[in-house]
Amino acid sequence: MVLVIKNCNVIDGTGNAPVKNQSIRIDSGKIEWIGNSDEFPYEINIDDQVLDIAGITVMPGMMDTHIHITQGYEVDQSGFLTETIPFLTVRAIDSCEKILQSGFTTVRNMGTYGFIDVAMKNAFQRGMIAGPRMIASGEMLMSTVSGELGYLRHEIDIPDMKSGIFSGADEARRAARYQFYHGADVIKLIASGRVGSDAYTLPWDTEVERSEIKAITDEAHRLNRKVAAHAYSSESVRDCVLEGIDSIEHGVMIDLETIKLMADNGTFLVPTMNAFNSYLQPDAEQRYPQYRLNRGRPMATIQRDNFEEYLKHKLPIAVGSDGPRPGSPPGSNAREIELLVSAGMDNLSAINSATLKSAELLGIDKELGSIEVGKTADIILVDGNPEKDISILKDIDKIKVVIIEGKVVKDISN
Repeated sequence: MVLVIKNCNVIDGTGNAPVKNQSIRIDSGKIEWIGNSDEFPYEINIDDQVLDIAGITVMPGMMDTHIHITQGYEVDQSGFLTETIPFLTVRAIDSCEKILQSGFTTVRNMGTYGFIDVAMKNAFQRGMIAGPRMIASGEMLMSTVSGELGYLRHEIDIPDMKSGIFSGADEARRAARYQFYHGADVIKLIASGRVGSDAYTLPWDTEVERSEIKAITDEAHRLNRKVAAHAYSSESVRDCVLEGIDSIEHGVMIDLETIKLMADNGTFLVPTMNAFNSYLQPDAEQRYPQYRLNRGRPMATIQRDNFEEYLKHKLPIAVGSDGPRPGSPPGSNAREIELLVSAGMDNLSAINSATLKSAELLGIDKELGSIEVGKTADIILVDGNPEKDISILKDIDKIKVVIIEGKVVKDISN
């Protein structure tokens, strides 16, 4: 199957400036040719699919490296205690379809129940349902003192969470192996307290020992897999970086020394600015309990204050929305890109973070993340120029065409 995109402007995802009047030929899911439209060297055959849309910008499919496909976005966040695995699966299908329609062709799920993300990944790969590429983490790993457990009375037993709970290095290694046995591609480790539960640990508390972190990263890296760590404070982030964690999720309260340590080690930051910005919205008090506002609002300010240092020290940053969540329904993932720009990134750098940089974090940059000959054609066609107006990317009606492996899965260009 040949697909030709004619007379477009190309943002290739590398951070380079857009190139005008380009055409692209895709054959068998791969980008075969890119160049000036006036120099297109191929005959257009009757069976070729041709897209020729005035004023269109072509760019790589966007990536969201921190989502929760079973997470609700209603005001009442207690649903995970009452909703069944079948219902959560239906919620995940709905969310992933909307995420794909918004131009995100790859996502990394950062924790769910019952290995729903693994099932979704397999269903997408088999063409059973529509959705983005899925990098699945399975169930989150956490210590027996994790604030993630703060939602629950001690009498409540949730089997789907138990496989990820550990105490000590041997149990941590067992928990990691259990995730991989059930099809996980990556490990999500809760290394510090959290904003989202009114628990016995606070966000800046360290919840795991370095020996436990090392056991998990050693096991993952032995299998050529990666580990992402939920961590807020400098202490917890330093422990994670020194024991080989591949990405820090959130990382809000890190000091300059820790920023430099991350940069020196090439450790990615997934800042999830959307999560903290949600606590600043005018209707936040209707969406969140007071304890979350008390914890989350100062973090939004701290994160913005730190952002200049992230950029100054060339910290590798990937896009992660930490959604869906109250106020951020599925399909609004590009708000994270807009927030990166508002914090100091230029538009093309933010697009680079959402495409090639995110692909680097996920270990798929040889195949995806940029518009280059030989790469797999995960591509979106955008009405307008996001180099000039980044907000275009969060308008689902501006995402005119979505292509995965050279196949058009959305087309509202007519």
